[in-house]
Amino acid sequence: PDDAERIDGSVNDRSAQTSGAAAPKPPESPTAFELASSPPPGADGPEMIGAPVAESSAGGRTLNDNLTADQLAEFLQYSDRDMQMLASGQSQVTDPAEASKLMRTFALNKHQAAIRLQSHPNATAKQRVDGLRGQLQALSHLSAMGDLASAKALESLARENLGSAEPTIAGDSRIVLIGFAIDALQGGRETAADQIVSLIQGMSASPNQDVPAVLMMAEARQTLANYGLIDHAAKVREKILELYGNSSDATIAQVAADAAGTAKFDPVSRLLAAILKDEQVELSRWTDAVTELATDSPDMNTVQFLGLAALQLESAGRNDFVKATFDILGKTFADAQSATAREIATAREAMEARRSVIGTEMDFDQLPSVDGKGVPRTHYQGKVVLMPFWAVVIPNSLEIIGMLNEIQKEHPDQVAIVGMNLDPEQAPLREFLLKNDLGFPSYRSMSSATADVANPVAARFGLVSFPFVAIFNQDGKVEGLDFTGDQIESIVDRLTSQSKN
Repeated sequence: PDDAERIDGSVNDRSAQTSGAAAPKPPESPTAFELASSPPPGADGPEMIGAPVAESSAGGRTLNDNLTADQLAEFLQYSDRDMQMLASGQSQVTDPAEASKLMRTFALNKHQAAIRLQSHPNATAKQRVDGLRGQLQALSHLSAMGDLASAKALESLARENLGSAEPTIAGDSRIVLIGFAIDALQGGRETAADQIVSLIQGMSASPNQDVPAVLMMAEARQTLANYGLIDHAAKVREKILELYGNSSDATIAQVAADAAGTAKFDPVSRLLAAILKDEQVELSRWTDAVTELATDSPDMNTVQFLGLAALQLESAGRNDFVKATFDILGKTFADAQSATAREIATAREAMEARRSVIGTEMDFDQLPSVDGKGVPRTHYQGKVVLMPFWAVVIPNSLEIIGMLNEIQKEHPDQVAIVGMNLDPEQAPLREFLLKNDLGFPSYRSMSSATADVANPVAARFGLVSFPFVAIFNQDGKVEGLDFTGDQIESIVDRLTSQSKN
């Protein structure tokens, strides 16, 4: 799809699930399709944190074995500056692949320097604290790059230091664990919502952590609301306002107000959750709530929120609610030249594409495969085919694979998985495949940020978010599309039962 087809703009790249060992429940609010953009620095494939970095250079500085405690502390400060400059595009590195490798080198060196500072015999108490904070930060960077070993080490270190007597360490650890709890909620863990609220209610205001703390709390509140967990979201909102609503720092107070202010979406979120649970919700009640929201808050945030709501309703087969939502959006945002109207038009076009592709044939023979070996027809011919659309640069796109593997195991002779990779040319796809065996072949449809259509295959299928799975029947025709994970099993069961009969 074109770049404008990004619906919510949020990508959680805290960790990348690259294994099919688990079968997570996909998030209620899918991750938006960002492939028209270049991958962020650090989008490299997962590696182990034990890579040797001693004697390596970062930003012109060398991490020698004989650095003093003061020199190690200075190294950490320069590492932060170098990473910030690289991430903001202020360095002289312009090649994304080179920037990714350099960012990883910075993070690895920071990790090693932080560990050495903590154990240095001449380090002061403050320097030891700085070393531990640096270790947490470095592991966070590496985890965000898809390093699974770092993610595990980060969670373990945060749990170990949650009760630290040093407020900054305890606060940093709590923020990290809230992030992991959000991931767990998106992965389907039933206790995660209570864990999020418990961790947040244990927070206290700290000048050194206000910005990251309120941003993490805002993410938690929005995620809970997206899942229809309105009571949990309300508790987080109350804590945001309690800690930061009257902050002496005007910026912090505004961030808190903005984070808490998204509660305007809660009435519609509550109705949406009820509809998706097949509870009885009158169409008129839905239209009244959507009309009130669109009228009171006629901005891009509202358009994007309702666009995601319509997508979820479409997945649930509630087409009357989808039509009503778009009708209200069209009337409220009538200026065809406005950015909001263009966003709505793009979402409509994608919806029409999804409807049009149903019944069309699986015809990807002209596309290469990710490994260059091709995708043999014998792998999938005569079977139900599950086609996850995925990209290394969007780790969340891989989360659905665990569920697909579980479904395929239940029908080993009737179901095949064939992926569709959408990575841009500069993505570290080859490196990722060397370290990760997805267990199925994938076609590759390369995305481009400069083309009129960023990815023709994605546009043809009306892809605007992840997860996204196309289901083909035994005749090789599109039977259905799923972008929540909720419909796949029922479609597969129906198709496999028909073939038995």
